[in-house]
Amino acid sequence: MMMSDVIRTAFDRTVATLEGEASTLSLWNESVLRYHFCRSVAAASTAVEQFVECGRIDLVLALVEERAFVEFKYYARPTRFDPYGSGARGFKGGPSSQNLREFQRCVDYLHSREARPSLRKYIVLVYVDPTGDARTTYETHYGTYQHPRTGVLALLHSAEIRGDDAMARAILFEVDSMPASNG
Repeated sequence: MMMSDVIRTAFDRTVATLEGEASTLSLWNESVLRYHFCRSVAAASTAVEQFVECGRIDLVLALVEERAFVEFKYYARPTRFDPYGSGARGFKGGPSSQNLREFQRCVDYLHSREARPSLRKYIVLVYVDPTGDARTTYETHYGTYQHPRTGVLALLHSAEIRGDDAMARAILFEVDSMPASNG
C-alpha cells in the first residue's frame, strides 16, 4: 500500500466515524479529529509510523521512504452555555475572515516546506454548521474554497455528514509539493 492509499483510506474511515458521531460533532476539536485519523491510519496499515506534532506539523507519517505531512483544521460553533443554569446563549465563535486567513496560512506554510520526491502534504478540513442558522456559514467560506495562489491546493475528496441539528463537511486537500513561487 502506498502512502496516498493510506491517506485516502484513513480519511474515508475518519468520515465513517464522523457519520457515526453526527450528534456530537460540536464537541469535537482538531485534537479529537487527529486522534480518529491516527486510529484510521493504524487500521489501514500497521507499517506506517506516526509522529504527532513533529517539526511544527500536526502529523508526520512515514512508510519506508515515503513521507506525508498532515495538518488538521476543525471548525465548529459549539453552543455557548451559562454554567450557572440559565441555559444556552447562542453559539461560540463562527465563520470569519480570521478562520479563513488561518486556513490560508496553513496552506502557505505546508506549501513552503521543502519539497522532496517522496513527500506528500495534506490538509484534513472538517467544519460543522448548525442547520437553520441564517448567519454566514463555514460552507460559505470553504464549500468551494479556491486558494489565492493557483495550483497550490487540490481537493482530493469531500464528504457531507448530516446530523439532526448540524451539517458537517470533511474535505481532504493535497498541497502542491513544488517550491513556492512568486504569485
